[in-house]
Amino acid sequence: MENFLISIAGYDVLGSVGQDGLRYAWRYKYGKNFVESAAFPQRSTTKRDNICGYTTSVSAGCALRSFGAQCAFCRTGNVLPFCGPLSYRDIAKQNIFMVLSDMNCEDHPELHNRTREFAYMGQGEPGLAYAQVRCAIELTNRAMEELGQTVHRHIFATSGVPESIEALKDDIKNYYTQRVTLHFSLHAAESRDLLMPIEKRWSYKESLYAMKDMYDLMGEKPCVGILLFKNFQPNSKAYSYSNELENIKKILAELDPKKYRLSFCTYNPAEDICDSALYPIEEAEQILNYAHDLGFEAKLFSSFGQEKQTACGTLGGKIADHLPSERWIALEKEAENIICGLI
Repeated sequence: MENFLISIAGYDVLGSVGQDGLRYAWRYKYGKNFVESAAFPQRSTTKRDNICGYTTSVSAGCALRSFGAQCAFCRTGNVLPFCGPLSYRDIAKQNIFMVLSDMNCEDHPELHNRTREFAYMGQGEPGLAYAQVRCAIELTNRAMEELGQTVHRHIFATSGVPESIEALKDDIKNYYTQRVTLHFSLHAAESRDLLMPIEKRWSYKESLYAMKDMYDLMGEKPCVGILLFKNFQPNSKAYSYSNELENIKKILAELDPKKYRLSFCTYNPAEDICDSALYPIEEAEQILNYAHDLGFEAKLFSSFGQEKQTACGTLGGKIADHLPSERWIALEKEAENIICGLI
């Protein structure tokens, strides 16, 4: 349909026989980029529950690249050109299609009626696409109600656009019909501008200030994300960065355990943008224990789909291994019809 900018182009299987999930590739109408989304039968690599997790893109490429502020560790921002934002219809279409695919999966009937969690952490900076994301969230909610599906929550992620955090707070109070939480990708305090040039435009301190009353507003703490880097060195750059315990101490000194919870995740590198070592699990657990000792609610994750380099910004527009089946093309049309019937 002409109202949509993306169409299903293929998929990759994550993990042995797909136990980690699927990565979907979408063809973008106005460029050669493949937009990506991903579906996981479990929303976490460490906690088992009956909640499927979905990661959704908000643009074709990343808008931060358009002004030289892409994150140094992100393959999408460093390899793909920014081709444009997605409409709220295209953002919601990814969500609805992935749920329809799970609802109709003959090989895994246990996925048919699980609770759904949507995270806006694929291609693009959601903080620069908040108007589209907010409409996509409510469109998804209405579609899930029509399909008889339960929404656990939506996770709005940003690398630090404070205006989007302020807008999110207003909408939590006045607009959203389902639970929406915030994930702030902080990753560093000292030398953050090297890893994340967005720091030069918006200091992370502005985002933390905007977040300071979110616990009172939502009844739950917003999440601060910290990637665990080990000897991370971008190609053609002269610096190296590691989030070892001493650096983590500097980051956590900026945070109040009464107001924020933490998500540590090991970095999943892409060889064509950087050199980076694997993070030793014993060091990661030491950091987690340190955070707990300070009183933080904190979790440690490893990335889904390590062998496909499909997390932490490394999706990067790769051509999919498998073409979509006729059944998936039919489900795509069903998702489009649901959207058109709701708007």
